[in-house]
Amino acid sequence: MKTDPLIYINSQFIPLSEATISVLDQGFLLGDAVFDVVSAWKGNIFKLEDHLSRFEDSIRATRLTPSLDRNGWREAIIETVRRNNLKDASIRFIATRGVSQQVIADPRENKPTEIVWAAPYIFLADDNGRKNGIRLMISHLRGFPADTLDPRYKCVNRLHFQLAKIDALEAGYDDVIWLDQNGYVSEGPASNIFVVKQGKIFTPSEGILRGITRQTFVDLASQEGIEHRECQVSTFDLHTADEIFTTSTAGGALPIREVGGCKLKFEAPGPITKRLDEMYWKLRDSAEFGTPVY
Repeated sequence: MKTDPLIYINSQFIPLSEATISVLDQGFLLGDAVFDVVSAWKGNIFKLEDHLSRFEDSIRATRLTPSLDRNGWREAIIETVRRNNLKDASIRFIATRGVSQQVIADPRENKPTEIVWAAPYIFLADDNGRKNGIRLMISHLRGFPADTLDPRYKCVNRLHFQLAKIDALEAGYDDVIWLDQNGYVSEGPASNIFVVKQGKIFTPSEGILRGITRQTFVDLASQEGIEHRECQVSTFDLHTADEIFTTSTAGGALPIREVGGCKLKFEAPGPITKRLDEMYWKLRDSAEFGTPVY
């Protein structure tokens, strides 16, 4: 008999099948919530402190006032993984604005809802996609510009992400990326993007979420002496790239074999993609930057 996973909600561990939040929660009604996603591998949570720092920035910027401090969130995350007996896990933690006590709400007075959910480790692509590369569509949709909602807010407002993903899947692609308001390459629904040309790496510098895995790959490239640059990247750069890969908490580097209907001139994954991804998984296996669960 399969055990019902446990989810942390407001200081309680509740079976997932019984876990609920109010339909009046502002996270549900208005998308007024922030979150982060971290992963455990072989019993160690990778770069948990970096994820907590980013989460704290989102909380501060949105002026949420959760009851949990940094230590509280850390303990809740570790305990949620532990209680679910997971060693390889994807963990999402969320703070919503909570339920308003008034019809005309003053958002400063709400008590936030705090949630931690852990599940077996999730990869963004199947075995074939990770081995041979996936196809990316370039969406006609755009992410929020910084003067509307800065991409550094890791918030639950994801309708435009979902619409872009639906368009891509219905067009026969595996995933999607979009451009910023000036027509430069931005990011995908759950990943950052890297372009390799003549042995050098390029990755968008603006209009993106500052991915923890993205930074890890930048650091690994530095260790290998691979020249890398954070800069504006155009669709021309994508179509003429030697290699393209995306990075995310859900699987490290994911090779791209086609983007916007244009097949890359070399097979995916390319040598730099493979080298950096191997380094990434060795780092995960080593438990360096890992917070032990058990």
